[in-house]
Amino acid sequence: MISKSKWLNLAVRGRRILYPRLAIPNKSASSFRDATGATPSEAEKSSNIQVSAPQVIPQRDSKYAEGKVYHGFKCERIEYVSDFELTSYTLRHEGTGTELWHIHRNDPNNVFSINFRTTPFDSTGLPHILEHLALCGSKNYPVRDPFFKMLNRSVATFMNAMTGPDYTLYPFSTMNEVDFRNLQRIYLDAVFRPNLKYLDFLQEGWRLENKDLKDRKSELVIKGVVYNEMKGAFSENSQVFGQNLLNNVLPDHTYGHISGGNPLEIPKLTHTDLVEFHKKYYHPSNARIFSYGSFDLSKTLELVDKEYLSGTPCIDNSYSQIPPQPRWTQPRNVHISSRLDNMGAAYDRQNQIAIALLMSDITNIQESFELNVLSELLIRGPNSAFYKSLIEPNFSGGYNQSTGYSADTKDTSFIVGLQDLRVEDFKKFGELFDQTIHKAIEEGFQHQHVESILNNLELSLKHQSPHFGNSLLFNTTALWNHDGDVVSSLRVSEMIASLRKNLRNDKTYFQDKIKKYLANNTHRLTLTMSPDESYEEKFKVAESEMLKQKVKALNKETMKQIYNDGLKLEESQKAAENTDALPCLTLKDVSDPPKWPKLNVETVQNVSTQICTVPTNEITYVKCLFNITGLSQAETTLVPLFCSVINEMGTSKYNFREFDKMILSKTGGIDFKFNVVENVQDAQSYQLSVMMTTYALDKNVPDMFGLCQELLQNFTFADSDRLQMLIENYISNISVGVASSGHLYAMVGATSLVSDAGKLRSVLAGVDHIEFMKTFAQELNMANLQETLKKIGQKIFNKSNMRVAINCSEPYLPSALNHYNKFLETIPALEKKDVQRKIQFFDPSCQQYLMNIPVNYCGKAFLAVPYLHQDHPTLRVLAKFISAKYLLPVVREQNGAYGAGAKINSDGIFCFYSYRDPHSTKTLDAFEQTYEWLGSNADKINQQAVFEAKLGVLQQLDSPIAPGNIGIDNFLYKVSPEMFVNYRTRLLNITVDELKCAIETYFKNPPKHYGKCILGPAIEDLDTQTGHKWKISS
Repeated sequence: MISKSKWLNLAVRGRRILYPRLAIPNKSASSFRDATGATPSEAEKSSNIQVSAPQVIPQRDSKYAEGKVYHGFKCERIEYVSDFELTSYTLRHEGTGTELWHIHRNDPNNVFSINFRTTPFDSTGLPHILEHLALCGSKNYPVRDPFFKMLNRSVATFMNAMTGPDYTLYPFSTMNEVDFRNLQRIYLDAVFRPNLKYLDFLQEGWRLENKDLKDRKSELVIKGVVYNEMKGAFSENSQVFGQNLLNNVLPDHTYGHISGGNPLEIPKLTHTDLVEFHKKYYHPSNARIFSYGSFDLSKTLELVDKEYLSGTPCIDNSYSQIPPQPRWTQPRNVHISSRLDNMGAAYDRQNQIAIALLMSDITNIQESFELNVLSELLIRGPNSAFYKSLIEPNFSGGYNQSTGYSADTKDTSFIVGLQDLRVEDFKKFGELFDQTIHKAIEEGFQHQHVESILNNLELSLKHQSPHFGNSLLFNTTALWNHDGDVVSSLRVSEMIASLRKNLRNDKTYFQDKIKKYLANNTHRLTLTMSPDESYEEKFKVAESEMLKQKVKALNKETMKQIYNDGLKLEESQKAAENTDALPCLTLKDVSDPPKWPKLNVETVQNVSTQICTVPTNEITYVKCLFNITGLSQAETTLVPLFCSVINEMGTSKYNFREFDKMILSKTGGIDFKFNVVENVQDAQSYQLSVMMTTYALDKNVPDMFGLCQELLQNFTFADSDRLQMLIENYISNISVGVASSGHLYAMVGATSLVSDAGKLRSVLAGVDHIEFMKTFAQELNMANLQETLKKIGQKIFNKSNMRVAINCSEPYLPSALNHYNKFLETIPALEKKDVQRKIQFFDPSCQQYLMNIPVNYCGKAFLAVPYLHQDHPTLRVLAKFISAKYLLPVVREQNGAYGAGAKINSDGIFCFYSYRDPHSTKTLDAFEQTYEWLGSNADKINQQAVFEAKLGVLQQLDSPIAPGNIGIDNFLYKVSPEMFVNYRTRLLNITVDELKCAIETYFKNPPKHYGKCILGPAIEDLDTQTGHKWKISS
């Protein structure tokens, strides 16, 4: 669902379907917070990288000149971008026609990517599996899976590869130039000269294999990383709905197929098909190369030309171009089935519906931008037309995940959909959709509403992200893929000005677009989806029949070959490898810690206030942290709901529509979020807090503080009908995405069995929270709830339990502090509550959350030592070593899970996890056998391996941080910059002997406090298989 008016973000929020190479995110906006372990909901939010879009003005002096040739590349176009001091260079290789787009900007986080237009014509997952295989070894780097090995030989801030509906891209980013050149060579060699070995195809794609590898007479089963990945991907109903929406609204060309692969179709793919596809679609003439940052472009041009493009003939790449979808003359209706989600709404409400309309060509940039803004006006927030007609009547669980303007394909589309509604309301939805369109045509839009959307968009142009380059790449890839003018797409300020002019000159400008694209558009798809209790069983039957047919077609020679291939693959997976061919950074390359601005902590009106002066591009960021440890248990369990609804209810002075417009016009939003923070010194206590965050242009800071004051002093929960609607939407939204973030929920579930702090986190943010809220809603007493929410606000919003962080530019600081002082004068000072609670630890236990899905998510957690303990960095390095050397080879490569790893959180909880895993107890056994494996593979714990694990940790520690978030570690966790430097120094000095000592100390004997958790289907004789008593939650 679209939540903010950010042009480059908005363009893809409606329906982006990507299949990444790396399953588990290994980066965070804050180096310290990566160690804490994000809650599932936080991880979902952090995955949406925001980007600021600059305004382009005419060219100024440059080291390159249009028309000149540099290392085989002719410079065709140069434009200077003023708002963010960047220059765009468009170059084209004279021999192959390969386009290279370079963005020069004074940004240490440099980005590089090779993109290909890949158009599948079946659903075997060919481009997706090729994406995996390309990174499994190449001519110059003949190492099995150098991609995963480079994760710990680099300090990349991002490394991945991903397959979209009609493109494949291979991006990375890093702040270290040596690292940049290393990864650049590996990625270029991977895409242009991959080995594409047959055994890698069997591992990454699909294979038939004897269930008992040593017994050729044992039954055959289907395995494969991508095969299991896609089984897991389509266990999430929102993914099923989004994929079918794409396939059915654009059915006539490549979009009618599943680029990631349908599990029932994947086994039709052959290795020969894959090799031929690479020859055709990975030709340099079908490639686009992206470069961003401050590193020397000429070195990139020289490398690309000399090593990969020079001497390669140019070919006509029109074979990969995608024609416009022929427009329908009549609307269409499609109904599909989905699995019954036992964590979702009641059976009769587990339905979804959406209407999708084809809009403009993606290359019509101004039109696409204006349709994007129009979709905001129609969908976003309580002042929008569809929100009023579809959401407020409260007959559903709110917008579904596909809702929004989608510009990820050749033809863009506008989608409005609802989740968790009854079948009998399908007709009502269609009628309301049409009524809303006609009403919008008749009434138009209020000027204040339009301006609030545009003002918020202009604010987003100033808002800086540490991953600007990555965001720019991701959000222009689809346009670039269809030969669109990506440089012109950056002229957001000009597009806003043009739109304002159009609106002034034509009072019915937007109404006319609604008539054209919505009211009179016959290319309209209505997609409905309903649960089928036998959905999983039908899939198993289809899978079994497919396997049966495969086996039936085999002869003795082929059976023998399958058996031998299985043995060869196992031998290959377990073989010791020489990774000397792969480059690796040295200690000298990473010895210096990042340099951060100084933090000052002052007491202002008895409120501890952290101040950080940093270039913020004329924006002031404010965070207010309220200690809520003194709340009762009943009140505490309602804090997540409180944070979700308090900014949606309006105030006693302004109704929710008025207040939303005010916030949108003057700020980037006022958001609330709860935190459970354990003591990082001894892990014996924890603190609960609610953090309010907001930001605004410096000129709007007085209004920003005024709006915060209004909300904190005059919040209201009086509108029971609206509160009821918000509660039901909240429950629907937290129930979506459990499967896609299953590894996070599994770790939260395992941690909940270790201590009461972990249990509280699960009750507030894990699967337990979903179950609690569903039960709570069924037993809801609205009057009591309104009173409780009111008491929570009255208790926590006071200066006695408050800390504040302000990040702004140095020139504006005096003004910011002046307005801040006036704001504090209005906040009451009440009795100070308990600052922290003592942690109670539990005896070992195990829990399974049953889910109607074909894969598992496994987790194990045990108490080790917290962040400031001298052994914590050692265990963090050990976690990286275990992930790279043990869990990925065994759980992923050998056993077929999409991902697996280990990590230690700042609270001292050490976790194991697996992702989209065909196994459960087998994976838990692998977790248990960690000490045994470490003992039998002691020779692998050498100086080089330990250094590589250190680099894996440094990727997190040294990750760039947005200006508005600098100092967050000190603010939330009391980890000062000096503590951070000491931690980093300690990490770099860890020795092999210290690592081995930590293994004996923390892994030799069973931990005193641990928990195991599985999310997945029922397991027969689970207690017997594991030797533990399991609590089963359905």
